[in-house]
Amino acid sequence: MASGHGLKHDSFDLAWLIQPAEAPEARLIKCYNDPQSSSLDDGSVHKNKSIFFFETSCNHNGTFSLNSRQACAVESAALMNPDKHVLLLVPSPFNKISTQKHMKALLSYPNVRIEHIDMNKYFIGTPLQNWYEQGRLKSSRWPTSHTSDILRYTTLWKFGGYYVDLDVVILKSFDGLTNFVGAEDDEDVAAGFLAFNYGHPIIHLAMLDLKYKFKGWRWGNNGPGVITRALKRYCRVQELSKMTKQRCGGVNVMPPSAFYAIPWRSWKYFFATKQSDVDWVMKTINQSIAIHVWNFHSASQNATVGSNQPYVTLASRFCPKVYSTQKTVF
Repeated sequence: MASGHGLKHDSFDLAWLIQPAEAPEARLIKCYNDPQSSSLDDGSVHKNKSIFFFETSCNHNGTFSLNSRQACAVESAALMNPDKHVLLLVPSPFNKISTQKHMKALLSYPNVRIEHIDMNKYFIGTPLQNWYEQGRLKSSRWPTSHTSDILRYTTLWKFGGYYVDLDVVILKSFDGLTNFVGAEDDEDVAAGFLAFNYGHPIIHLAMLDLKYKFKGWRWGNNGPGVITRALKRYCRVQELSKMTKQRCGGVNVMPPSAFYAIPWRSWKYFFATKQSDVDWVMKTINQSIAIHVWNFHSASQNATVGSNQPYVTLASRFCPKVYSTQKTVF
């Protein structure tokens, strides 16, 4: 499952590194190798006009489904960008898509597609072909997250367009926005939102970074670390404050207010009920293109249907069909 993680979360890596290593067979997501023909036809993907999401777990048992919050993220992208193709790509095989109410609501959008991809073929012809065939992904302690990392950069390399995490709500159209990333704070670039035209050299640098600097034992190294290092090389500066559009050849490093106005340390405010906290959140995100709700931390936090919680209010507005299927807790 794709969900955001910032460079600051590397502090968690230090704690995890002292834990006993998992056996290789436990770390490998075996379902990626289960036989099933890919339903994705590369020729049907419109270059630079698609918004991509990934669901990388193996928890489908033949029937694919998202939870309601993930479906909300996809719906918000489709609702706010009706002229773009919204593709949810899934490396684990499935026979059918769930008929749960929120899934049927999501698929009522004509610009939404759910497609299976064959991991053994997806990297052919890319800079990561030999890397994947050599089994480098199997060294990951967090293959679900690292697979999402690898797929987002590979997909932008193959098609161009937009990558978005599954723990977001899109608040504005992407029209007129391209070749951008979002800063998480004054020091770090995050990888929850990425947009690059097909063939952009930054994505090629990102692919080379993955090929030569992949670290399976560090969670954030292969996601936000990749785009941060690629930007430093491309812009030829080390400080985020100096990564201007002029310096970076037209690439827009958007400020935290664009996508990460509420930082991960403050994730609980999305679920606040105290009116002063609610007002602060809504004012803080007033100019945001999207919000990121930091699923790593917030997944178990209740969002009560009909409440004044900021996340609930935004879901009711920007993923109304999915939201309407939920009765008590979103």
